[in-house]
Amino acid sequence: MTRISRYLLMELLVPLGVWVAFMFLLLFVMQFLRGTDVLLGSSVTLTDLGRLVAYLTPHFLMMALPIAFLLAILLGLGRLGEDRELTALQALGIGPTRLLAAPMGVAVALSVLMLLITSTAQPWGLTGVKELVSEVIRKNVVGDVKSGTFYEDLSDLTLYAEQVSSDGRWTNVLLHDDREASSPLLVLAHHGQVGTSSGGEVLRFSLEDGEVHRSGRATENYSVIHFDQAEISVGVGASMGKRGRFTSAKEELTPSELLEAASEAEAKGGDARGFRMALHSRLGGALAPIAFALLGTPLAIGRRQAGRAWGYLLTLGGYVLYYLLSRAFEQLGQQGKLPAPLAGQLANLVFMAVGAVALYRVSRSGTVR
Repeated sequence: MTRISRYLLMELLVPLGVWVAFMFLLLFVMQFLRGTDVLLGSSVTLTDLGRLVAYLTPHFLMMALPIAFLLAILLGLGRLGEDRELTALQALGIGPTRLLAAPMGVAVALSVLMLLITSTAQPWGLTGVKELVSEVIRKNVVGDVKSGTFYEDLSDLTLYAEQVSSDGRWTNVLLHDDREASSPLLVLAHHGQVGTSSGGEVLRFSLEDGEVHRSGRATENYSVIHFDQAEISVGVGASMGKRGRFTSAKEELTPSELLEAASEAEAKGGDARGFRMALHSRLGGALAPIAFALLGTPLAIGRRQAGRAWGYLLTLGGYVLYYLLSRAFEQLGQQGKLPAPLAGQLANLVFMAVGAVALYRVSRSGTVR
């Protein structure tokens, strides 16, 4: 590696590290605010928050690395232009094509890292987040349900217990279930407690020795059912509303699991395009740094001196455009209008083509401004 290559790498890696840390913190704060109903419960501990950070780290890295890399290129190489160092390099016979080598090397390394993360750590982390959120919700329900107080933090559910023991068992329980608005339920039981399913997706209210009252709001029908033991299941995502949802189901699957799910859907006569599109969109996102390197380098070295604000503007506009193109092509792939492999990579191909044209124009101009 030449001295110039090492120098350019330092100009990229230092701002890359800073921007990754900043974007990671920003993403975590935004996600935390979305899940305040869950994460600010009375039973949440620092250990729970630490586990949440560990589980979300791979997912946040997948989101932060591409835009942080684009910022590093535009601002790192842009600083060289502002300090006239690019002019000096040009005087030594070093053109834009040679300057592309360092960003492209970093881009390839980032893409390999992101492919590893999206194949292993990201699905593991998102699955862990789902289980952790379910566990936290259960602990919040156990800890927040107080003797003689109505608990209404679960959507469309109201819970009341006359007495709550230290081990979380309830005595003389009232549960009003209004999830089916046309036919609400009123459940009365002498004893009860809350648990979760093995997968952590469902809260289970176990009730003993009681009765269920059902009425129809549109009719005069009224029924009463007595029971010795009963169980009411509540989906975690549904119980907390959209703000409590941290991930989607497909993001929790590894690439091999997505392919297996697609094969099973096809075998049952279903639509497998959603699973295949999710796989190729994930692969396209992992290869985004390569497209950003090819586009960002000529933009950084070919733009006129206009201050750092121009670099921020270019980065924001470029990333927003990439996101919009990715989502548009993904929709076309899900609708069957484009093959899934092409739809997943088409945004990258567009950026690479534009970057190649920009690099050619900068090289032909013979001037590094």
